[in-house]
Amino acid sequence: MKILKKIFSGLFIGLDNGIFYLDCALMGGVAFWVIITVLLRYIFNISFNWTEELIVFLFIASTYFGCILGIKEDEHIKISLLKDKLPPKVKIVFDVFIDLVVIVVVTSAAYLSISWIEKVGRPVTPGLAIPFASIYSMLPVSFALIVLYEIREIVLRINNFKNRIK
Repeated sequence: MKILKKIFSGLFIGLDNGIFYLDCALMGGVAFWVIITVLLRYIFNISFNWTEELIVFLFIASTYFGCILGIKEDEHIKISLLKDKLPPKVKIVFDVFIDLVVIVVVTSAAYLSISWIEKVGRPVTPGLAIPFASIYSMLPVSFALIVLYEIREIVLRINNFKNRIK
């Protein structure tokens, strides 16, 4: 059991770092291309439509993968006024229930997005000339990672509660 725990811990540390650095790179890419686009447009009077499209896609990707970090850090939007006043035993049940609701909603959205991508993903983008499906695929990928992190959160909540009882 300890070996399995070490393997999963190592995998999640790598995944955590990978998602963090990916999101930093995406935001850095947004900043870089915005600066380049502004300089080209206002200094040299040159404008490329592919740079604007790239900026939008990088921003969307940073949002989707940033959601995963929000779930990981338990910083997603929630109203915790009622939950904070509950006793610890009820609070853990409430937290797990909320995590399960998030899993159901995100899994449903990922499933529906896959069929949507199959229907509308074939055309190519006008500026970058890549299939829309490659851009849209960020949605189910990020949702799958959100489900993975929510499952991890449920396991950690239950284990922490068991350790507090002991």
